[in-house]
Amino acid sequence: MRRFFRLLTAISAGIMMSACGPTRGGTFAPITATTQPTIIPSATPTAAPATFWIEPGVPPAVAVPMHEALINAGAVPQSDPAGATFQAVISNAAPDAQPAAEWVYALVAPFPTLTDDVTWADFSAYWTGQQASMPGFDSPPQLFITPDVMQVLAAKIGAPGPSVPVTLLTGDETAEAVADMIWDARPAISVVPFDQLQPRWKVLSIDGMNPLDKLLDTTVYPLAVKIGAVFASGSGGDHMREVVQQSGNWPATNRDISKMDTVVMTGVTALSRAVAKSMEVNGVDYAAEKIMPFLQSADILHTSNEASFDPDCPPQDWQGEPKFCEHRDTFQLFKDIGLDIVELTGNHNLDYGIGPALNSLDVYNAEGLPYFGGGRDITDATTPRILTGPSGTSYAFIGCNSAGPFHAWATDANPGAAPCEDWTRIKQQIADLKAQGNIVIVTVQYQELDQYNPNDAQRADFEALSLAGADIVSGSQAHQPQGFSFVDGKFVHFGLGNLFFDQVDYPENRQMFMDKHIFYDGRHISTILFTGWFENVAQARPMTADERRDLLERVFAASGW
Repeated sequence: MRRFFRLLTAISAGIMMSACGPTRGGTFAPITATTQPTIIPSATPTAAPATFWIEPGVPPAVAVPMHEALINAGAVPQSDPAGATFQAVISNAAPDAQPAAEWVYALVAPFPTLTDDVTWADFSAYWTGQQASMPGFDSPPQLFITPDVMQVLAAKIGAPGPSVPVTLLTGDETAEAVADMIWDARPAISVVPFDQLQPRWKVLSIDGMNPLDKLLDTTVYPLAVKIGAVFASGSGGDHMREVVQQSGNWPATNRDISKMDTVVMTGVTALSRAVAKSMEVNGVDYAAEKIMPFLQSADILHTSNEASFDPDCPPQDWQGEPKFCEHRDTFQLFKDIGLDIVELTGNHNLDYGIGPALNSLDVYNAEGLPYFGGGRDITDATTPRILTGPSGTSYAFIGCNSAGPFHAWATDANPGAAPCEDWTRIKQQIADLKAQGNIVIVTVQYQELDQYNPNDAQRADFEALSLAGADIVSGSQAHQPQGFSFVDGKFVHFGLGNLFFDQVDYPENRQMFMDKHIFYDGRHISTILFTGWFENVAQARPMTADERRDLLERVFAASGW
């Protein structure tokens, strides 16, 4: 099993792991990682062998290949920096250091943590013992830290205070074991390398900055650490510079945004009745106006559209019967929010018959918008749709309808939603898609429940899809948002609530989630929860801090957390 951290062992007494502080100046550019270190023989014999020192805290992914390259070049490690021909440092006190790498860390807590953001000043004061607790936590959070991260924080802000509740990990624990420890010790926090994130942790922003944000400025983010290279003057230092430059087979960073994708999953949509009327009166983007930035931040944006585009759709009004159709001009909203894929598992796409349903599929095809979970017939409806994110990672979408009614399901001859009747078929599709190297996202139109917690049947059905290999399982039926689960570390959301829908008759139906899933290097690493409130019948806005806390408390409790 992949280890949470790999500590440097059996190398030499002179090398210690470290991470880096900001460096200044220099033109050193490391070579990107390769599978094997380049061996550069010593070019010019010297009276004494070159020596090197790697500051404690340089991450193993940098320290190990750097150490190997220097040893292979004939250099000798030493236990302190004094007189070393080459130094790898993390200290700001090295003005002549040249940049060798940048390592980004994240402040994390268990997923059901209510706090979203802390200040660097508060964290630093808590770490050093100058502050008894941290704002946003009901009691002082336990700190879980590995030795190499301990060195990073020590270099950044000093040693932890003697009374600070720190649990020092060995670094040999699995990611799952560490997550279990942190959850059991709540309230608890940790600092982990960005590339070691996993979905059961919540990444906390620091002073409003979050490493999950592609636009993060790492020059000001306090947990972005630079590793510097310092060379002694003279021929020995010049030789070490040549060795390090030619054999720089370590990664330049552990947060390469070209490897990051964001997939935003949303809930129920129907551009009809009061939603359509509000768009007619206030403009086509009115329904998305106050949540547009979050929608447009997605690399892949999803929604479940429950109505079909009907050329004969009657004029829409603020109220109407529970029978849906959409006017063609409302499709512009999907363009403006940047919709990338539409789910058709809803039970209203055949409200006006087969003709509008087929016409709607023609509209999606003409607009180049992929659909899944429904189609022209049962084969089309059950066919997975695969999208490729900016990183090159493939995302396979599968959806089905278990709620019915029967006439909403596709058949061999008629359009409709893919039924969930054959769970064996769906699980086999998941296994096949995973074997082909895809991230698999499964959505289900389940029976609607007016409660935050899933019932036993819903929990069993959704979690079975995770056990079959799905990376994300998401409920598309809920007008009232529902809770969460993790199955072997995989994310399950039983219901997100409405996106563009006019059912706001109860306060619970005015609440909504959007889930931003972050993937790195082909792996799901984290989820950001957007919480919204329908101020009026057709338009959601971001929740206030109090509204958000109230919803999260209710939903986390309903999740059994």
